[in-house]
Amino acid sequence: MTEWTKDALLQVGFVDVAVWRTDDQRIAYELDGPRAQANTLLLDQSNALYAFARGDAVQYIGKTTQGIRARFGGYRNPGKGQATNIRCNAKIRELLAKGEEVRVLVFVPIADLRYGDFDLNLAAGLEDALIKAFKPPWNGRDKDKPITEEAEREKAEEAAAVPPHGEPGKPSPTMTNADAQAAAGFKVALGATYYHQGIINPGPEASRHLGADGEYVQVLFEDGIEPVLSKINRSANANGSVRVIGQNRRIAQWFQAHFRLGNSCEARVLDRNRILLLRTPMASGGS
Repeated sequence: MTEWTKDALLQVGFVDVAVWRTDDQRIAYELDGPRAQANTLLLDQSNALYAFARGDAVQYIGKTTQGIRARFGGYRNPGKGQATNIRCNAKIRELLAKGEEVRVLVFVPIADLRYGDFDLNLAAGLEDALIKAFKPPWNGRDKDKPITEEAEREKAEEAAAVPPHGEPGKPSPTMTNADAQAAAGFKVALGATYYHQGIINPGPEASRHLGADGEYVQVLFEDGIEPVLSKINRSANANGSVRVIGQNRRIAQWFQAHFRLGNSCEARVLDRNRILLLRTPMASGGS
């Protein structure tokens, strides 16, 4: 029989990323742990699941379409009529006042899931199943059954997504001159596999500037479209160099929109968790 604890969430792909703090006036979350920098990338991803845990006990499970950073603004400063925000804010404050720790777990799906021609929203499908299994005590209830935030139909807008002091700031998606000078450049030769599957192998030299196996990596595009959240894999290549795995279909679509089969795409490593793909004019060649 499965024990519905924090560990069960970690086993299905949730990541323990942060802890709630308070200065007696308001609460704020703080990313911690050895991968705090990489986990910052999770804060602005849409269709994310999150959970609050007290020790091993899962107290709350929720979903946000707007991103963790924006959603948690409502928990820090709940508005009138926002039942979920008010309830969770009070519960977090109560536990912190007792000296207990409240952890934040986040789940952002990066696998490409499709049914026929349709993309599947794993977070949306998983939320109901998790709440039914865990029965988190801080979730609202209907006929003594825990319900989702959507079912509560909160109408008020969340607080502005400006992080207060002590909360993680949003990383800049643009490349400065200093970035350009320090960036490690590499090329993606768009043979059939890379072109159609969206694979990125930066190679041994550029891989030295990227993070550890399993860390999140954000793939940015020079034309400014929405970045792709993926993961660093250092076991796929025999020499331990990086392969970017996750949401590769979106990367392939971008390759196919701007390049021909057989072209090369130039790229830059901006920091250990960000790669920028550069757009160059469509050239002849390839087939």
